[in-house]
Amino acid sequence: MVKSFVLLIFMQTSILALAGRPLLVDDANTNEVGRGHIEAWYDNKDKSFTAAPVYAPIEGLELGAILSKSNSTNENTYSVQFKKLFTATQENGCNTAATLGRSALQNSNDYTLYGWGIVTCNSKDWGSVHLNLGLTKDNMQSSNQLYGIAFEYPIEGVVPHIEWLHEDNEKDVAAIGIRTEVIKNLQIDGSYRIQDGRSYYTVGMKYQF
Repeated sequence: MVKSFVLLIFMQTSILALAGRPLLVDDANTNEVGRGHIEAWYDNKDKSFTAAPVYAPIEGLELGAILSKSNSTNENTYSVQFKKLFTATQENGCNTAATLGRSALQNSNDYTLYGWGIVTCNSKDWGSVHLNLGLTKDNMQSSNQLYGIAFEYPIEGVVPHIEWLHEDNEKDVAAIGIRTEVIKNLQIDGSYRIQDGRSYYTVGMKYQF
């Protein structure tokens, strides 16, 4: 029972964080073939450190993993997932993708399956909008619907965003964030979110290779 509760906490902070840093809502983009990136961040909600490598072995398919360690519970979780593009990314227009994955608590039989469809619409004039609609389902056969929307707009080398995400049986999350490339292929980022009247933050980085 305790391990199930711990996994539930992690699912709120790490499953959603599998979107590109520092977004919670996923975007319909993947790395180019043979390219990848590593994201790492700290989340003060559970004092967790997370690392997430991602790689695209073929065009339009991205494989990812995530390992998160909480300093407040001393528990580890891990996830594996893939993202598939259905239509190519457009500078002016919309494209679609889907993400599927599995998250589990280390040394436990508890796990959660998750998946969502993604629509991203880009415009040179007003930035990008990302829409998600999907489900999470744990090994106790409990399932929750989730959906979210995010908007981001580049301004002179930085990209701020605002987003909102809902998951059944959980309080809605509203968040803002910002990212910027400090040197070639190295991004630093941060986010601030509110859930159930409480505020949390993340700070992180992304290295592309």
